[in-house]
Amino acid sequence: MINVFKPPTLYPRYAVSNDTSSASILQYNGSSLSETPILPFNYTIEGLTRDVYPKPLHSHNDYWRKHPLFDALGVGAVSIESDIWHFPKNYTLQRTTTESTDVTTTPNETLYFRNDEIYVGHNQVFLHPINTLFNLYLNPLFQFLQYANPDFEFTDGSGNALLGETSATQATKHSIFYNDPEQQVYLWFDFKTEPNSTYDALKPLLKPFIDSSYLTYYNATDDTLHQGPLVLTITGNLPVEKVQEESVRYVFLDGPLSSFNSSADDDYLQKWSKLSRIASGGIEELLGDQYNTSLRNKFDETQKETLKGHFDVAHKYGLGTRVWGDITWPLNLVDSHLADLFQLGSDLINVDDLQRAKNLLF
Repeated sequence: MINVFKPPTLYPRYAVSNDTSSASILQYNGSSLSETPILPFNYTIEGLTRDVYPKPLHSHNDYWRKHPLFDALGVGAVSIESDIWHFPKNYTLQRTTTESTDVTTTPNETLYFRNDEIYVGHNQVFLHPINTLFNLYLNPLFQFLQYANPDFEFTDGSGNALLGETSATQATKHSIFYNDPEQQVYLWFDFKTEPNSTYDALKPLLKPFIDSSYLTYYNATDDTLHQGPLVLTITGNLPVEKVQEESVRYVFLDGPLSSFNSSADDDYLQKWSKLSRIASGGIEELLGDQYNTSLRNKFDETQKETLKGHFDVAHKYGLGTRVWGDITWPLNLVDSHLADLFQLGSDLINVDDLQRAKNLLF
């Protein structure tokens, strides 16, 4: 059993609160501790994925879920999305909260956000100081990967090492799926704040993953791609120049899927093939004038041909694909669109309802 209540030693900046009860940590507002407390979790990769097979699902707005990250992994979703925010110094949020269940009103609350943290949430209004990128995603993922890649060595029973593979010589790192340790996990960072400063704040948090060889990366010096169990991608506000200047890129950029078509400039697409692992696009942008009829109908043959054309060109340049922004209701039409996108070649299927996608689509 992995000990999930202790911080990894490679993250010295984070500390457990003096009062580590779940209640006190969940109520943390950022004002009482010099360090952000670690949010405990009680999941293991065996418990989450022992009887689960990975599926090409993208957990859209994953942080909305009751158990971010864990709900997605529990159904086998291989791709997970987090909206992230980074603030300058002295950022606070003040509001009055009302509990309508018992008609009581709490005093005005002030939430304090640190300038050395990255926070997760779709809407700035609903951010909370305890919901950091470290707490919701990086810490559990790192611990899961550590557990899946233990130190081991073959001996002859007398303590003498035999020739063969050890953890030090193992070329391929395991991923976190019990039934498919070679299946990569995609973690997305949707930048909601200024891209360059957000990227600068993100990079130090990735050092343990880099040091442990857990990240897929691209070496621009010799034009080589090195596979790892975790693929990191930035979407939203993109720090294009910063990433493009890096000789070794541990974080990729979301490629513009709408630009991948038969008439696109080859040099432009080649550039994105070095900056990206996935190209994504909104359904309205991809379909153009054909979009409106898709709101109430199944995709027709012309629409399918248009979508497949984008997927095929992206695949030609070595990139996977994802489509976002499709309808969310009625559900029978949602299911039809998702099934078509899968059949047409979209590599990550953007879903809000994980259980429905798990049970009805695949």
